[in-house]
This record gives sequence, structure tokens and C-alpha cells, in this order.
Amino acid sequence: MKKFLSMVMAAAMVVSLVPATAFAASDDVRATAKVVDAQNYTETEIETANSVASDAELQLTFTTADYTAADFTADIDLTLDNAYFRAGTSLKAEDMYVKVDGSVYAGEQTATANGIRTITFTGAGLDGADVVLKVPSVAGQNDADEITVTLKGKLDRGAVLAIGLDTVMDKVSKGKTATISVDSDDIRITNGDDLVYASVESKGIKASVKDTVDIATEEVATLKEIKVEPAVGSNFAALITDEQVAKAELKLKLPSGYEFTAKTDVQVNGTDVDFTNDDDEIVIKVSKLNRNEDVWKITGLEVEATSAKAGATGLVKISLTGSDTVSVEAIKVVDYNVVMSVDEDEDVPVIYSGVNVDNKGITDDSDHESLEVTIEETFAGAWNNSKDFTLSVPEGVYIADVDANWVGEGELTVEQGSYKDKETAWFAGAYDEGDYVDLTFKRRTWDETEPGTGDKIEINFTLTLVADPNFEGDVVLKLTGDAVDEQEVTIAKFVKPFVVEAQQNDMQIDYRNTEIPTSVVIKEAEAGLWDKNTKFELALDKIEFDDEGKIAVDEKSGLEIKDDEIKEDGGVLSFTIDSRSDDEPAVVTISGMQLYMQRSLPAGAYDLDVWSSTMLGDADKATGYLGEAVFGADYDKNDDIEVIADINDDFYSTTAKAGFVNIVTAGREDTESFTTKVVVPVGESYLISGENKVTIDVPAYINANGYTMLPLRAVAVALGINSNNVLWDQSTRTATIMYGSKIINMTYGQKVVYVNGAMIPATAAVEITNDRMFLGLRDLGNALGVTDITWDGATRTATLNGNK
Repeated sequence: MKKFLSMVMAAAMVVSLVPATAFAASDDVRATAKVVDAQNYTETEIETANSVASDAELQLTFTTADYTAADFTADIDLTLDNAYFRAGTSLKAEDMYVKVDGSVYAGEQTATANGIRTITFTGAGLDGADVVLKVPSVAGQNDADEITVTLKGKLDRGAVLAIGLDTVMDKVSKGKTATISVDSDDIRITNGDDLVYASVESKGIKASVKDTVDIATEEVATLKEIKVEPAVGSNFAALITDEQVAKAELKLKLPSGYEFTAKTDVQVNGTDVDFTNDDDEIVIKVSKLNRNEDVWKITGLEVEATSAKAGATGLVKISLTGSDTVSVEAIKVVDYNVVMSVDEDEDVPVIYSGVNVDNKGITDDSDHESLEVTIEETFAGAWNNSKDFTLSVPEGVYIADVDANWVGEGELTVEQGSYKDKETAWFAGAYDEGDYVDLTFKRRTWDETEPGTGDKIEINFTLTLVADPNFEGDVVLKLTGDAVDEQEVTIAKFVKPFVVEAQQNDMQIDYRNTEIPTSVVIKEAEAGLWDKNTKFELALDKIEFDDEGKIAVDEKSGLEIKDDEIKEDGGVLSFTIDSRSDDEPAVVTISGMQLYMQRSLPAGAYDLDVWSSTMLGDADKATGYLGEAVFGADYDKNDDIEVIADINDDFYSTTAKAGFVNIVTAGREDTESFTTKVVVPVGESYLISGENKVTIDVPAYINANGYTMLPLRAVAVALGINSNNVLWDQSTRTATIMYGSKIINMTYGQKVVYVNGAMIPATAAVEITNDRMFLGLRDLGNALGVTDITWDGATRTATLNGNK
């Protein structure tokens, strides 16, 4: 193959206003050396070519300032290792060129004398200067392993001098390489040492597979396409000579625990071939294959996992006569299982809670859709349809619609009815079975696939979600059932469009115009979120507001309230957004609120509700809301899951502050207030309150220090304290009991109880067991003022008010 000497002039010519003689001297000229198109040869190839290594090219890229001095000359020494330039064939003028900005300029041999050939390149693109290369006549060098290239003329930064390496290798056995080194006294050469431009590899193959195939123990599967290619060389003829072909074989061997089935029918590049099947090994005669191919694509390999266990992988070993053996991972043994997943590369969608799918009342444009969920069987026949399975979302999250697609040869057996497709009908029926809390998919509502045949069952679906105004956090979808492993995936996240800050107010019973001493602050989640005409409302449980109070908006947000006032109607306060916030989220403060407190109100805590009737679809807060209010204007009961149809009045919770108002009376002292006898047996899931047996979820116990520990809330309620007056603060892990004139506080881990702010030492520290707070028997009695307390060690029973 003829090679060439070339120079590539790359990059734009540098324009300068200074004289040419002012350009850099030779000390400033630098070049970087590299080899392009380095070649790998098999021993057969290099021997067939009589040890000639060609097709590679040495390139010198000039990286510093231009030089243009007419008398500038640079000598570049090229030294080969394990090779020499072939005499009389390389570096011919007609094979050389210079390329500048895409234009090619031919070289002309202008002189040959004393074993030196001079080649000149000319053209307008060379900026009026000639490039002159002086090289030795290779024939005159007697197969030299070192030559000198003499360069004279103009070169710009970025110019590339390219030299073809048409050489002969001295040693051509496996692992040998040919290298070239570049040196110059006139040009600083970077990376000029021992550049490999040719190497000899052993004859060999490489193999790959499109994908692993899942298989269950004692089941059958067909392997994906396996590709076999020469590791070096253009085709298999480089690996198997005419003399070798009669005895050469291609073998595919399975590991222990797998066998090829009798149905295996091998094709190579789409054509049937003869083969032998020895259970775990397939043998193909190379004489039956086309050696001029550069790849053999093998299909039709059917495999049975005779004894391989779940979790095992199968490496298929592939060998070709005269080549090393290679392996590909083609099989994975799986359990019969059903797997739920989402695309982990997708961002979890963020949705606002307490708004319908049209986002009425806010400016957010999300579609309330979850991530797409995939439930699939690991192997055909793995999904047992004789068992129910359930999908659950967290309490406070509701499914408004579904977009589902069934994949695989098994199919749904449900009736479509008036629904848009069988998938929607299946989900709607499951939601009804789950009483609008869970989706319970009944058995026999889909057909199974046959093991070893057909595609695996797969269901892909996206849920449209709405959430309780008080729900905040991740939506974790759970898969449960007797025929599936329990699994969880996060499919969405809800955030509140507003948060309410309020504190408890201890107040005496009064009649009218009782002012609440603290303010209520409502904060917007993000600037511009609350839309114009969005209405907010505030109400108290069993207590009416008696006057509007005052409303103020922070100055930075730019939000405006309609009529700049808060209104009272039927004991409920409300205000309406007149213009949205812009630069900052709005902060609305409501103060000076007054109450109408009937004297018949019992002592205890009363909750504050704050909600936006606009965001709730303008529905009646007391009864929840139906149909269009939840789903939006495009609601069609035949196309959407009827999520709201039978949900009770507590569909949405709007409590912003539990115990916002705490009515305190000067009632009788506490020991006389409790008249109920309470018996608490240790270790039992019940207690006796008067004549009634009351089930409790966590029984009393004796702790490691020997103290009898009673469940705080259960005992307090059993004595007669309203459950609403037993409060829990998760942030401080503190329980508060309000009864009569007493406010009792106790905090997890502390060995004290506070009664109306006074500290009372306790015998045992406050404990939490199974999410319930426990207090020592005597400590609880002291805190509540119960003095009639007995302990029966024989029956392990605590009794409060035993003489009542």
C-alpha cells in the first residue's frame, strides 16, 4: 500500500501588524506528536503481508507562535523500533499533499541528488510562501530505521505535518509492537517517545449478547442473540485458514445447572446450520459457516434451568478452534415473583394538597399525575391470579383517575362497561372493593400466562391524585397480597399551598366579645401561588367568631386583600385575594379576633380550622365534595374512578391548630372529679372503666426498674377526661392533659411532671412504647390528683378509685 508525506495547514492564518521578521525564533516553535490509525494485526495477517505494517500515520501538530523567516530550517529525526522504512516504496511525491482550510495542494518533486529528495508545495492558500520538504531517498538509505525530515518555509499555529508509516516489522510474533520516536534540535517536540503504531495480537474472538434472559428453575427460555466477532482482523478468514477449516469448530457451552433443550434450532446470521447438541454444549462445524463474515449472529438457543437456583447467572462459554475461549452472561435465574417499580431517573412530581385536579385557586399548572408505575412478573406464569392483591396510598391521599396499559399475553377478564377501557374499569372496580381507601384487585380478574411461553405480564399505570389539605410529604404506593412480596415505591410528593401558625389560648368562659390574645398567621408557599379571587375561611369547633378582627399583609409580597378587610358571616371569618403576590410569598396576619362563648360550653380544647373554599372546589366543607369539584370541569363519572362517591363527611381535614382555644373553668378539685373506678391488668390488651371493658392497643407493663407503667391516654380517658383534652406535641415529645383548672405536662425521658407549671418529681422517667406514652402508676395518680390507688402483686393489677 502506497503511503504519503503530508502537511495539513489547520486553523485561520494569524493576522499581525508587525513585520514578518518580528515573529518567533526557532526556540519558540513547538509541536505535539501522535499516531493516528494505529493498527492491530493477527499473526496470520502480518505474515501474509510479509511483515509490512502500514495504514498508520504520524502527525506533528504545531502549537506555538508562527514563524516565517525564509531561511528557517528544521530537521526532524524519526526513529523506529522493531521496524524499518521499506526501501524504494515510501514517501513518493505523487502520494503527498498539503491541505489548508479544506483546499488540497499537490507536491512536486523538484530535485533528487546525493540520496536526498526535495519536494515543494505551492499555492495561494499557503499565503505566498512555499513549503519545502527535504527527505532522504529511502532506497538510498538501505531500509533505514532512522530518517531525517528537513522542513523549510512558513507554518502557522495549528498546522499538521503528517507522515505515512509504510514499514516492515522485524518481529511479528504475538505481543510484539512497532514504535516510532520523534526528536528535533530545532523544534520542541511533546510526547515524541515510543509511539506505538502497530501491534501483533493472537488470533481470537470476542462475544456479546443483546441482553440477559430471565428464567425460573425448571423452566425454559430462549437466549437473546449472541454475536461472535474476530478480536482483530476484518473477518473470520483471518482466524481460520483454508488448511484449518476442515477441523475447526465453534462451540457454545452452558455452565452447570443448565441444558440446551431438544427444541433448540440454531441459526447463524438468519440461516439454519447443522450442529450437534450434547445437552450442555452446542458444536457447529466452521466449514458450514461463512468465513468472510465479520460477525456471526447466533439465535435459536433454547435453554432449561435444570437445577440452577434463583439468583444464579449463566455464563455461556464460546470457543473457536485456535482462539481463546470467551464468556458472555446470557442467563439470570429468578424467583417466581411480581415486582413493582418506577423510573428512578425521573423526578418525583410535586403536587399541592387541598386543591382539585384543575388547581382551582392557585396558579400551579401541574396535572396531579404520579410517576408511571410498572408492575410485572419476573417470569411468565409468576403472577398467580388465584389471590387478591392490593395497592394502597397513604391516608389523606385519594385517587381521582388512572391511565393504565396492560402488556403481555395474559389479559384482563373484567367487563369494560361504560368505562373508556378495561384497565380503567379494572382500577375502578378495585377502588370500590377497597371502599375508596385501597385498591383491592380481586382474583380471577386477569388471565395468567403459561410458564416458558409468551411474554411476561406487565401493567403500566399513572395515577391522578388529590390530597387532604393537611397532607404533606411523599406519596408511597404499597403493593401487598398473599401472592406477592410487600413492596413500596414513591410516586409523588404533596406540599401545602399555605401553612398556618397559631398558638394555644387559655381562656375563661365568657359571653360576647371575648378577644383572643394571639394572632393567626397564614403564609403562602411560594410567591404568586394564590390566585386572584381565592377565598380563605377560619372557623372554630362549636364556638363562633363574634367580630371580624384585623387583617394585615406584609409589605414585600405585593399581595392585596379585597376591600382590605376580613369578614364575619355566621360565626366564620373569611377574606379574599384581590391581587397576587409577586416578589415574595405573602404573609397574612389576623389579629384582634373576638369570640361568642356561650356559658354552657364545657371546659376543654377547641380546634381552629383554616381552609380555602376556592381550592376545595367551592364545596360544602361540612360534607366534603363530589364529582366536578374534585376532578375539575372535565369530570365524567364514566371515565374517572368515582373516588368520592361514598366517602363520609370527614373526607377532608382542615384543622390548622388543635386546641387553639382552651376553655379553663375553676371546677372542683380533681380528686373529687373522678368517680369512675379503673382497673388496669398488666400485660392485657384491655382495662375496666366502671362496668365497661375497654380495648387498648398497648397494654400496661412493668419496666426494667420494676415500676408499673400505665398508658397515659387510655387511663386518662377511662377516668373521664375528654380525649380531646389529652394533647400530643411530636416536636417536643410532650403530652398535655387539661382537666378542670389543671394543665398537666410530661415529656418523654424526663423524671418530672409539671402541674400548672409547678414541677413534681416522678419516681420513673416518662417512657414511649409502641408509639404510646407511659407514666408510672403512682406518678400518674399524683399528677391527676387520684389518691385512691392500689396494686395487687398476685394478679398484677393496678386499680384507681378502688373504693368508688
